[in-house]
Amino acid sequence: MNLDRPSLAHLRERATQARRLGDYAQAAQWERKAVELAETLGLASERARALLWEGYSLRQAGDDDLALAALLQALNAPAIDPGDRFSALITVLHISLERKSADFCRVLLAQGRRELAESRQPWSTLLDFLEGELAFRRGDFATAWDWQLRAWAGRRDAHPRLTPATYLWALCRTAFHRRERSELEGFTRQLSELRPNSALERQLAMRAQWLVWRAQRVDQAAEVHADQVPVAQAQAFLAQRTGEGKPRDFGTRLEALRVLALMGDWDRIDTALRHEPLLPVCFETALGLGDLAISRVRIARGLPAVDDDYGEIGVTAAPAADSIAARLSEAERCYQDALQWAEEQDQRLGTDWYQATVDQRLTRLALLLERG
Repeated sequence: MNLDRPSLAHLRERATQARRLGDYAQAAQWERKAVELAETLGLASERARALLWEGYSLRQAGDDDLALAALLQALNAPAIDPGDRFSALITVLHISLERKSADFCRVLLAQGRRELAESRQPWSTLLDFLEGELAFRRGDFATAWDWQLRAWAGRRDAHPRLTPATYLWALCRTAFHRRERSELEGFTRQLSELRPNSALERQLAMRAQWLVWRAQRVDQAAEVHADQVPVAQAQAFLAQRTGEGKPRDFGTRLEALRVLALMGDWDRIDTALRHEPLLPVCFETALGLGDLAISRVRIARGLPAVDDDYGEIGVTAAPAADSIAARLSEAERCYQDALQWAEEQDQRLGTDWYQATVDQRLTRLALLLERG
């Protein structure tokens, strides 16, 4: 039996390497082989750990249903290490934040805190982080900020844990929505100094730098135009990933498109969308498509670009042009798509932030239509 342990270790190492490269589907396949080999060898704890990482890899590959199946197997495995079991619960919570109601997520959070109290394990920062994630998804950025700061301050460099990049990205994203530019810049510097070696964490660092650029563009206007590095990063990202179709890349891709829209680089945007259309399959993409359409309208009317996410208010008065009527209709259609997703998200998460966000966009669209 011992002669087969190196084979198991080799499978796990190949899975780890695939995750570093961002090939999560391949990582899941290697972990599945590790699950099967561990079962054959009768290594129950190794099987449970491979199931945990198979679930994590499947989630990053965009297959939440299979991820949940693997994670639930890990949770119910009798020989699972307590740390691995808690990691599986945390990942189930991550998925639930995207699919289940706020009440359901609160039940899981409460379950996690009960288990920690009974086992006296020092893992509460993982739950603090997820409390922040739930508040963020509800549009309660002040509460999200408090929980995320608490989680960052209490983090531990021991299993089970989240990576420092995960905490820092959450803080960067919330600071942007709170328009706390100095905090955003500080946490982005810390994230960059980590020099992350996985494809996913490198994307998080890049996205944080784009958020800084967007905030500086509004707050420091003229000065930010001298810094073209984030713009070049966005251009390179879209060029390099054309046609790859990685399911979990859509957030990075959408943010890259926003950067180029704020710079008026429509040739590259059109090229990227022609090779791989962005579809309104969730609230974020539907809203983003509407924002891109409105940005085109503003450019056509000689108006400066506006970053709605950062609360920028731009001029709306300008001469009308018949040629942009189609763009206005496209924007309205995209925002109506987003409104349908918003209703579902608001109901799921017990908030009105999503509809309020779309309503704000529709108000600005109405102003443009009045001047048409």
